[in-house]
Amino acid sequence: MESKDIDRHLNELWKKVAGNDYVPDASPLPHDVRQSNMETMRFLRDNFSKAEGEWKSLLAGKDAQLRDLGAQLEETKAHLSEIKQHYQEAREKSLNEELSTALNLEESKKLLDAQKKNHAREIALLKELLERTKTEMISLQSRIDALRAERDEWHNKFTGLSVQTADLADAKAGLEAKLGDSKEAVEKTLSELLSERKNRRDDAAKMKDLEGQVKDLTGRLDAAKANWDAERTQWRELWDRERSVWETHRQEFAVWEERLRSEREAWTMKMREQESKGVENAAGLANVLKESSQWSEKVTQVLKLYALKGVELPSVFVSASPDQKFIGARKSVTRALALGLAGLMLLSVAGWQFYSYRAKAHYKLLSSVPLDLANPSGLAVTSEGLWVADWNKGLALKDIKDYSTLRVLPAPAGTPLRPGALTASDGGLWTLDMAQLRYARQNSKDGSLAEAVKTPGPAPQGAAWDGYSLWAFDASSGLLYKYGLDPASGAAATYTLDGVKTLACMQWFDGQLWVLDGKNVLRRYALEEKGFDLVSSQPFGKGRASSFWAGGGSLWTIEKAGELAGGYELKKYSLKLYK
Repeated sequence: MESKDIDRHLNELWKKVAGNDYVPDASPLPHDVRQSNMETMRFLRDNFSKAEGEWKSLLAGKDAQLRDLGAQLEETKAHLSEIKQHYQEAREKSLNEELSTALNLEESKKLLDAQKKNHAREIALLKELLERTKTEMISLQSRIDALRAERDEWHNKFTGLSVQTADLADAKAGLEAKLGDSKEAVEKTLSELLSERKNRRDDAAKMKDLEGQVKDLTGRLDAAKANWDAERTQWRELWDRERSVWETHRQEFAVWEERLRSEREAWTMKMREQESKGVENAAGLANVLKESSQWSEKVTQVLKLYALKGVELPSVFVSASPDQKFIGARKSVTRALALGLAGLMLLSVAGWQFYSYRAKAHYKLLSSVPLDLANPSGLAVTSEGLWVADWNKGLALKDIKDYSTLRVLPAPAGTPLRPGALTASDGGLWTLDMAQLRYARQNSKDGSLAEAVKTPGPAPQGAAWDGYSLWAFDASSGLLYKYGLDPASGAAATYTLDGVKTLACMQWFDGQLWVLDGKNVLRRYALEEKGFDLVSSQPFGKGRASSFWAGGGSLWTIEKAGELAGGYELKKYSLKLYK
């Protein structure tokens, strides 16, 4: 509390006590009095503060009690209202129960009256039923008496029938004995018939089995006969081809012998002429040597004569000392010529390496996937996809993106097809059929046979299509055969490939013949007027390829997956050529 408030309260207290306002005395007081007054005032002030705090606490407690009493009063009022409501509800409920009880009493009275009426009606009905029952019992008694009389009559009849039944049982026993004997005889006869029927059935089954075996043997004999006829035909064709090949070889050998004989005779004549010329030259040389020896003797005698006479010989007969400048110039010229020759040799080596690099095919591996074929033998890429030839399954078309099998071409006309090589042509696929030694062109849609020609020799290898003609290679003769526009007419021309004895695959690409030989060497040949000229030759790589196909800046190959792993892989290379 501030001093102003204290002064104001003290003034109010002084006014209540003295009846007028407090006026301080103007007379000066001594110091100790003033000090005591100050202490008194401080004491009064403290007491007033304490009294004021107690008064405020009392007022706060009173207010709290008033609030509590108000809250209790509100709760009491709420409880009283709830009690009134419950009382009202209980009163209404009791009134409703009284009303329902009154209604139930009235309904009960009505029901009792109805039940009394029904009871009287039921009593009347029961009396009627009793009368009817009495009459029915009388009628039933009469019927019972009649039934008893009928029972006695039937009992007498049953006694007579039992006697008859005993007689019939005796007759039945005799008949059953006779029937048993007859049954045994019938069963014995039936068992004999069944056994005989079973034997006949077994005999019929054996006869059917024997007939089936006979038919099977007949079919096998027919198949063996057909196979024998086919093999005999093939062997006959093979023998005819071999005989024609050997006849051709014999004729070639005869021509070679005749040519060798004529060349030997010509060489003998040339040697004789050379010998005669050599003898003449030797005779002339002997004469020249003889004349030169004579002239040398004459010159020696002349020189001796000049020496004896003391005649000085002319400078022509005396050797002059060499010029040092000429010797130095000759050395410098020799050195320059040697340096130029070395430079030319280096340039020629670099040029040859550059030419060799540009002449070769350069390829880099892009992808490799395993093949699901056990024995692939050919490869070709067309607009439809990737064609792979397999010795067992035939021709299979695979998607060029995910390498899934799209379809498999069946063998033409139901005959076995053993593809040894594959190449693509216009609207079809040329396949080397090793089973029948022929080249077959199949339709790429349904596998139907469009054309077939015989192989040029007994050991055919590879197949290539240049856009107009079919090319084939035969390992027995080592020659490359070109079929005409009509392949059925046979080979139109033969060529030799330098350095190739056997090949794995070949293809015409970019106007050149690509050949992969049996030593895994990739060669390229260009067809000239006189024959094929070798363009490039290079080892294919570490993997041994069985077939390849070049086109569209890519090189596809089928290679062995490995000696330990087994199987084959389809690999794709990026291809780059320099022209």
